[in-house]
Amino acid sequence: MNPNIWRIVLDIGTIVLVAGGIGALAWRWLRKSVAPSKLVFKWIISAGLIFWLVRIVPKFPDSMLLLVSVPFGVALGLMWAPSFATALAGLITNSIDGGDVPQDAQPFYSAAETKRRNGHVPEAIALVRKELEKFPGDFAGVMLLATILVEDMNDLPGAQIALERWMAGPAATPQGKASALTAMADWHLQFAQDPEAARVALERIVQELPNTPVAHQAAQRLAHLPTVEHLMAARTGAPVNLRPGEKDIGLRKDYTGPAAPASPDLGALADEYVTQLEKYPADTATREKLAVLYAEHYHRLDLAADQLEQLIGFPNETPRHAVEWLNLLADLQIRCGKDLAGAEATLRRIIEQFPNPALAEPAIARLASLQGEMRGGHAAQVKTMGVYEKDLGLKKARG
Repeated sequence: MNPNIWRIVLDIGTIVLVAGGIGALAWRWLRKSVAPSKLVFKWIISAGLIFWLVRIVPKFPDSMLLLVSVPFGVALGLMWAPSFATALAGLITNSIDGGDVPQDAQPFYSAAETKRRNGHVPEAIALVRKELEKFPGDFAGVMLLATILVEDMNDLPGAQIALERWMAGPAATPQGKASALTAMADWHLQFAQDPEAARVALERIVQELPNTPVAHQAAQRLAHLPTVEHLMAARTGAPVNLRPGEKDIGLRKDYTGPAAPASPDLGALADEYVTQLEKYPADTATREKLAVLYAEHYHRLDLAADQLEQLIGFPNETPRHAVEWLNLLADLQIRCGKDLAGAEATLRRIIEQFPNPALAEPAIARLASLQGEMRGGHAAQVKTMGVYEKDLGLKKARG
């Protein structure tokens, strides 16, 4: 092949590569510019000045070269000096701090929240939806949309649909599902006075996220959901009916003072606790009350310890709660069992199992004062358990 053809092909390839490189740099420069139109204008003026200096100035006589070239060179320098100074400063600072790391694009809901605070709810919803079009899996945006729908538009079904769509999508996370279902339960109680719908939402947490702290928290709420009557009374402020008192007390010569309140039926209370635990084994509040009742009323420290050990053994309970129950066991061992050695062993369990200073140091300090607690206690009056009461400890529901 003719060498001239190879030279032409090589020249064309070089021109294409150089032009492509310059074009790529110019495009990147244009995208990063805060004022693209101003940058393009500077390029056009610069191209004209360079053309003047390269093609027109050489045609002048040597005596006029300085006169016709210096002003245009100065103008070109003044035009680009700030940009070159910024680039040079960037190189120096990047060598020190590692350079600028481009941040990932993020949704912004501040404008929507401002519209909502100012009472422009439809505009706020439109702004949230606009951000969600760009970031469809953003849970914060979906949650904000659902909150506005239920709290400002009284549209609980719409809020529930928004959360259900997110939970069915690929961006759903276990923690996000728990937050969404918890919010739905709260809204059903607060806005619809519908404990049954709230129960369904909480049961979904227990079923879909088993053996997790959020499932354990949901189980606690399930055990103490209010009734419709309680919700309506709290909302309407219904008056509480009181039993009428005795009349003409001041005229009665045989009046000796107000009657002592009737003693609670502790046997019925124990039956109520056991029934509740059979239905909701993870109800920690009720199990704790049952343990105290066993120790203080029936003086069955063994049954009380069994209930507390079940609480301590719950897999998703926090260390703080476990330490509280161990301290309660030590209290009962001192007050109801007069068992100093047992209380000391219980406090040492805290020190060994929970070495965190915030949890262990109070137990260390209490070990030194157990003798004083024992001397300040009162002897327990033993109450004989009846035939029915003997079965209370056997009716415990394991968590």
